[in-house]
Amino acid sequence: MIRYIAVLTTILLLTISCSGGSDTDTAQVPTLAATATVAQPTPTPTQVVPPTLTPTQVSPTPTPTQVLPTSTLTQVPLTPTPTPIPILQPMVRGQKDSAIEVTVYNAEKVWPGTTLLSDHHDVGSPRVIEVNMLGEVTWQYVLAEDFKQYTNPGQDVERLANGNTLLVMPGKGIIEVSSEGDVVWSHMDEKVSHDADRLANGNTLYAFGNNDGLEDAQAKEVTPDGELVWQWYAKDYFNKEPYVNLSRNGWTHTNAVERLENGNTLISPRNFDLLVEVDSEGSLVRTLGDGMLVDAHDPEFLSTGNILVSNQVRPHEALEFDPDTNKIVWRFVPPYPQIANSFSVSLADSKPVMMPIRDVDRLPNGNVLITGYPFIIEVTRDGEIVWQLQYADMESVVEGRSGSNKGPSYGFYKAQRISVTQ
Repeated sequence: MIRYIAVLTTILLLTISCSGGSDTDTAQVPTLAATATVAQPTPTPTQVVPPTLTPTQVSPTPTPTQVLPTSTLTQVPLTPTPTPIPILQPMVRGQKDSAIEVTVYNAEKVWPGTTLLSDHHDVGSPRVIEVNMLGEVTWQYVLAEDFKQYTNPGQDVERLANGNTLLVMPGKGIIEVSSEGDVVWSHMDEKVSHDADRLANGNTLYAFGNNDGLEDAQAKEVTPDGELVWQWYAKDYFNKEPYVNLSRNGWTHTNAVERLENGNTLISPRNFDLLVEVDSEGSLVRTLGDGMLVDAHDPEFLSTGNILVSNQVRPHEALEFDPDTNKIVWRFVPPYPQIANSFSVSLADSKPVMMPIRDVDRLPNGNVLITGYPFIIEVTRDGEIVWQLQYADMESVVEGRSGSNKGPSYGFYKAQRISVTQ
C-alpha cells in the first residue's frame, strides 16, 4: 500500500512539472515575435534623396582647419532662439537643367525650399531661375533683349510677398516681374547697382556704387510712382582722409542697403572696409566692423542683434559679429579644395573661380546659405555642408573668369532660399 501511494505521488509530481514548463515556453514566444516586428520610422517623401543622385548626397564633413578656432568657442548666438520645426510641404518638381547640378543634399539637415538666383552661364541668354532642392528648375525668367547687357557687377534678385520677383539691372534700373514673366513695375535709373529691397510701405530702397563719384548718392528710396523720397550721400561724412581719395570701381562701391526695424538704414560702402548705420534724416549713427571687415558684401542684421556678412579677407569667409563689441560670434571659411574636387576641372584651374563670396543669408533653422562664384552651399553652424549647387560646365566658367571674356559675369552673385513650409 505504501509503495502504491509513492508511485501515485511520483506520477502527480511529474505531471505538475511538465505542465509548468509548457507555460514558460508559450510566454516566451510572443516576446520574441514583438521584438522582431518593431517597425522603424518611415521617412517622409521629402526626406528620401532620389536614387538619381550620386553618393555625394551625404554632405562631406569639413576638416577642423576649415572652421577657424574662434568659431568653436563662440559660435552659439548670445541670445539663443528656438529653432523652428518646418512642416514640410511636397517638393515642387521641375525640369532638369544640364547647366547646373546638385552634388550635396542632406535632406534631414537642410532648410527645405526653393532657391532663387540669377544665372549667367549663357551670356547671350542671362536669366533668373528658381530651383528645388534637387536642382530642378521650377521657374525662370529670361531677360528681354533690351536688358541682357545689364548684368554686371551682379544682379540682385528677391522674391516678394506678392509672389513677384524684384530684379536689379546694374546701370539700367529695377524691374518687378510676375510669375508669368510680365514686367509689372519698373524704375529706371542708371545709377543703380548691386542691391534693391522692397520695403513694407511699398517703396523701394536701392544702392549705387558701381563707378560712383563723390557727388553721387549711394542710397535712394523711391515710391511706387518713382518719386524720390530719401537719399544718402557718403560725402557728407566721409569727404576726408583716409576715404576721400579712395577709388576702385568707384569711390565707395556701395554694394548693399537694408532698412532696419528701428527705421535706420544699414549701408555697405565696400571700399571703406566698414558698414554705416544712418537714421531717417541721413545722419550718421555709427560705423560698424572697423578694423575687421575687408570688402564687405551683403551684410544683414540678425534677430540677435549680430551682423552676418561676407568678409573678403583671404580666403573669403562668412562672418557673424557683435556690432557693439566687434566680437566674432561665428565664422566659416568654405573648404575650397574640397569643393573644387567636385568640379570637372583640375584643382589648379578651379582656383581662380573659387572666390569671391558675395552673399550670406541666415536660414530659419540656423544654417547659412553662402553664394560663391561657381557654387551655392548651405552650411550648418558646425560647418557641415548639407546642400551644394554648382555649374556643371566648369570649363566655361573658368574661361569666363580667366579674363578672355571681358563681358558679363559668368558666376553666381546672390541667392535667396524660399521656404516651402507652413
